[in-house]
Amino acid sequence: MKNLLSLGTLAFLAITLNSCCFGTLNNALTHGKCNVSLMRVPKDIEVTSGGKRLDVTKEMFAVSSSIGGSTTTTYYTSAVSLPAKKKATIELYSPSMNKRATVELKPKANKNLVFLDILFGAGSGLLIDIPTGNLKMLTPRLLDVQSALEGKPRNKWLSHGKLKRMGKRSAKKE
Repeated sequence: MKNLLSLGTLAFLAITLNSCCFGTLNNALTHGKCNVSLMRVPKDIEVTSGGKRLDVTKEMFAVSSSIGGSTTTTYYTSAVSLPAKKKATIELYSPSMNKRATVELKPKANKNLVFLDILFGAGSGLLIDIPTGNLKMLTPRLLDVQSALEGKPRNKWLSHGKLKRMGKRSAKKE
C-alpha cells in the first residue's frame, strides 16, 4: 500500500510539474517577446519604442493547409518584436507620407494558451502561468498601420479578420 501511495504521489508530481505550462513554454521559446504584425505598411516605415528604433522583420502571421492534401501555405508580414508582459507604446513614421502615429499595446491573457493549459494540464499549468504572467501577449496583434498613420481611432481600423484576409491576398500576389 505504501509503494502504491508513493507511486501515486510521484505520478501526481510528474504530471503537475510537466503539465504543459504552455505560457511558460511559449515564453521560453520566444525569449519573453511578442511579435506584433504590421499590416498595410508603407515600404519606408520606421518603428520606435521608448526612443529605440525597432527592427522591422518578416514574420509568419498565418498558416493554412489543404484538408485533403498536403499543401501548407505560410503567410508572412512585416513585424516588430516587443516584451510581452509590459505595456508598450510604439511610434510609427513614414517619411514618404510624412505622417506619424502612436499606438498603445497592452498585455492580455492569450485565450489559446489558457485553453491548452486547461486541456492538457488539467488546469495545473495555470498555477504556474498566471502568477508568472507567461500567458500575456500584446494586443492588438495585427496593426492597421495605414489607418494609424491617417489618424483614425483604433475602433475605426479594419478588423483583425479583414486585416488577416487582406494580408493573405497581398501575400499571394507577391
